[in-house]
Amino acid sequence: MPRPPFDHFRFVAPFYDRVSDGQSAAQTLRDLLALPVSGWLLDAGGGTGRISARLSAQTGGVAIADVSLGMLRQARGRDGLRPAHAQVERLPFASGQFERILIVDAFHHFYAQEAAVAELWRVLRPGGRLVLVEPNIARGAVRLIALGERLLLMRSRFWRAEALAGLFDGLPGARVTVDTARDPYSIHLVAEKASV
Repeated sequence: MPRPPFDHFRFVAPFYDRVSDGQSAAQTLRDLLALPVSGWLLDAGGGTGRISARLSAQTGGVAIADVSLGMLRQARGRDGLRPAHAQVERLPFASGQFERILIVDAFHHFYAQEAAVAELWRVLRPGGRLVLVEPNIARGAVRLIALGERLLLMRSRFWRAEALAGLFDGLPGARVTVDTARDPYSIHLVAEKASV
């Protein structure tokens, strides 16, 4: 599996939380994640933990998996967050370890997205829930952002809502709902894993 050639995010990490505090998204995510829960939450590609820090009190704990050491350095200073330097495609966690998984505005940065979905499904406990929020590439403004990231050599890959949901086809016990009406510039996907 390819490793990122360059950590594009290390330069923005110290300023990232000042630009985007995550407060506005927190209540929506609490609802989509069906919090509170007693189990652990994995924030996959969670960077500085700007969002999951606001959710940690409603979980048994929060782990952040990210490839950017710069972002994880910022996360280390937050109470209740356990940063892990890892590719989402190869997580250092046991199968079924997490009751909830959150991916916010990060999936398009994953290097092997199909493998990432399979790996996230592996670490999600039966009866658990995965929430994925991504920019909606069907919108012109998002296509401009995608072009900008391509020009910056970020190797981002954006998905349309129906194709994103299709990545969960064939996964055991997957029930997926997709919402693009809540915010036309974002895709809100919820995947629930059936209890055994």
